[in-house]
Amino acid sequence: MHMSELLERLEREVLPLVARPSRYTGGERNVPRKNPADVDLSFLLAFPDVYEIGMSHLGIRMLYDILNRRPDVLAERVFAPWTDMEGLMREKGVPLFSIESQRPARDFDVIGFTLQYELHYTNILMMLDLASVALRTADRGEDEPLIIGGGPCALNPEPMAAFFDLFVIGDGESAVLDIADLVIAARGDGLSRAETLVRAAALPGVYVPALYDERIENGLYAGTVPRAFAQGDGADDAASGDAASSESRGGEIPGRVHRRAERSIDYAGHPSVPVVPVTETTHDRLAVEIMRGCTRGCRFCQPGMITRPVRPRPTEDIIRLVDEGLAASGYHEVSLVSLSTSDFDDLPELISCLNERLFDKRVSISLPSLRVDRFGLELADGIGKVRRAGLTFAPEAGTQRLRDVVNKNETEESILRTVDVAFASGWNRIKLYFMIGLPTETEEDLEGIVRLVSKVTSVARKRKKGARIRVSVSPFVPRTHTPFQWERQDTSDETRRKETFLRERLRRERSVKLATRDPEVSFLEGVMARGGRSLSEVVETAFRAGARFDGWTEMFDFGRWRRAFELAGVSPESFLEARDPDGPLPWDHIDGGPSREFLLAEREKALRAELTPDCRESGCFDCGACVAGGVARGAAGREMPERPEAPAPTSRPSFGRRERKVRQADANGTRWRVRYSKGAAVRFISHLDIVRAVLRALAISELPVVYTQGFNPHPKLSFGPPLPVGATGEAEFFDLELTRALAMEEIEAKLGAGLPEGLRVLSVSALTSKRSPSAIAEGAEYVISDVQGLEGLSTEEIEARIDALRRVREAEVPKGGGVKTVRPSEQILELVVVETGAAAGAAAGAAVGAAPGTAVGATPGTAVGGAPELRSPVLRAVLAIGKEGAMRPVDVVRLLTAEPAAPPELARIHRTALLRGASGGRAGLEPVR
Repeated sequence: MHMSELLERLEREVLPLVARPSRYTGGERNVPRKNPADVDLSFLLAFPDVYEIGMSHLGIRMLYDILNRRPDVLAERVFAPWTDMEGLMREKGVPLFSIESQRPARDFDVIGFTLQYELHYTNILMMLDLASVALRTADRGEDEPLIIGGGPCALNPEPMAAFFDLFVIGDGESAVLDIADLVIAARGDGLSRAETLVRAAALPGVYVPALYDERIENGLYAGTVPRAFAQGDGADDAASGDAASSESRGGEIPGRVHRRAERSIDYAGHPSVPVVPVTETTHDRLAVEIMRGCTRGCRFCQPGMITRPVRPRPTEDIIRLVDEGLAASGYHEVSLVSLSTSDFDDLPELISCLNERLFDKRVSISLPSLRVDRFGLELADGIGKVRRAGLTFAPEAGTQRLRDVVNKNETEESILRTVDVAFASGWNRIKLYFMIGLPTETEEDLEGIVRLVSKVTSVARKRKKGARIRVSVSPFVPRTHTPFQWERQDTSDETRRKETFLRERLRRERSVKLATRDPEVSFLEGVMARGGRSLSEVVETAFRAGARFDGWTEMFDFGRWRRAFELAGVSPESFLEARDPDGPLPWDHIDGGPSREFLLAEREKALRAELTPDCRESGCFDCGACVAGGVARGAAGREMPERPEAPAPTSRPSFGRRERKVRQADANGTRWRVRYSKGAAVRFISHLDIVRAVLRALAISELPVVYTQGFNPHPKLSFGPPLPVGATGEAEFFDLELTRALAMEEIEAKLGAGLPEGLRVLSVSALTSKRSPSAIAEGAEYVISDVQGLEGLSTEEIEARIDALRRVREAEVPKGGGVKTVRPSEQILELVVVETGAAAGAAAGAAVGAAPGTAVGATPGTAVGGAPELRSPVLRAVLAIGKEGAMRPVDVVRLLTAEPAAPPELARIHRTALLRGASGGRAGLEPVR
């Protein structure tokens, strides 16, 4: 299917009918534009969850930026379509497509999946199936893209080994560039798919599962080895990691694949101009990675083990990335990202410096991971200067003994002191995170969670009236490459019993809200986390049975998985049992960083409840992840592609702690009304998304906007009535207040420069009244086209239907999950047929172009850019807006077409005017200016 044809079908037949169509339309700011014909390699970055979650993941943003900086590579993105979208895509024959260009996924040279979570696995198969790519690598032809995976789940790739051509183990920045070079060179050399994969297996950190086999001895798993050694001599050498032996027999296929790690993280490896979504994402803020790795040594924590050693980003680079990122995005929050952000050595100075630069711009700072032993008054004051949302701390266990077992070096005293500091500094809610089912856990440890939460609540009440405590409890899942990878996992019944115990005991604490997880979700996580290749059959069977979005509570159906296990002849309970420390593990051929000897030693210390200090403070413990000088074993690095120089910061980095006062409107403050258009490029975003886009545009413009006061300041804005999702318009308004007078032309130019494609400033005018556009609006004029239920009818037949509708006093129409009562006789002020014949397009185009200020029914003016293509038949409607609610244009379409040939949502709607009463009544309506 050609891209233009695909886009046409999406616009006309699919997107108007799905929830949150903005997930699939792209249109973000700062997206690079490339012609596929001008590059040597096309790379599709795929995230197997919905857009708002995938675009909150920093990793995919970094790879996207790095790849697109190369002139010979094009990178685009795709996210998992929600079930309604998937169903329509299958029904209409629409393939999986990239959001930048609507190019079919199968047309790309490489599709790279982020393996962030085990319960994404069925989504990966769904996306491959929608792309018409063979699910199993053994079935793929020469014309199909290479399918690669990377991320934390790649540290045990075996459950998905049948579906991936190769995996990247470890950091991806340099690896993805090496893979791009390799694929381009392989194509130039005329290599086959199989030959390309053999060559790829020689790259550091790359695992090609088709070149390895599982050894089975006496019916038991005995290791995964290069195919040349699966039978016969040499298998023991390969399993032990003797790469030289494998090279001598089967080419450059290592017996053990070592994790790849960047030597350092610097300015060049991080996006300085972020892609800014036009729709809300889960983490709607600028994220800057300030440090990679953690050496705290929590024994359950896989990320902390597989990202060693600690590699901090230079403070000057962080400040530069924040300055450039905010200037290009308009975000109002900066998140300083790390596994343990509070362990960054210069954190107080960094936050002080950033507050100095960002305070007047009302940009807040958030730290997603905080240690209670590093949280004090200075840090609390620093991150709470602009906004105070919530804080999260993770004691993990309720007793000191169990915290020592997991190596969480935090005391009850430090936890309570931290809570006291937080509430004394103005926060009114915190979240505490605990795990249940940890190794050696007893009933006393569960009681300890209740006691600790009760003490936290007592401290909170003394400091803050109305304080809220959210307690999140998750079952322990043993992860690979950790000291607990050999431990058993609680059964679902055991987990359920413990959650019930906590729920009953914490019910007495009224300010505490307890959140628990579905035990069967954790059960499935545990199976997938430590399983082998036998699970590939299970995953495929579950996918074909309809398993999708298993990490979403409303979508998870364990019955599908239970049946899949039965059909595959696999006992899932066996994967949750304790493992023999001397036996082989399905991931032994993957080197995650720390050595087996270190992990076993830590396991023994855990059983003795013995702590291991942070090696950055106490010296090296020879974990095996590092070599001399604190560099990661398997370290790689290459120069990142160049990017255009960003503007220099407007001020030099400084580390002062001077308190800044917020400037309010002075005597010269002014109020302005902005009229803007919503074009086809953003027709599927919501009104709240438009509000966010305007707020970002104001931040980018650096206009002197007046802000509200309090803990959550925001610009003083008043918007007009919202447009329906899917509609376009040229009579959209918002009012704003500035602290000083500026020329209208300057306001228009600065504001317009920060808006995404599809939103355009049409005019700016001074205001004397304080009444908002919504307060004065009494009606709205729309042009409705492409009404498929009316096609083929004459003008007289449509007018007869209109007359009948306007006599209806009440009717019910669907809205959300229920129904809404409308009153057509009162709420339809005007409804006329513009044209039904071949001249409809021209006539309707003139109607859409009615000049602002033209009274309803007056001669139209010139068309406004961004108005939609209009198709016969075309109607013009004037609908009332009142306190009792308004009738939507789609309701008019639905009631006119009692037995529609197509869903009424497929009609095109364009608002041409917002109307007010010239003398306070319904008669003589005139456009809002």
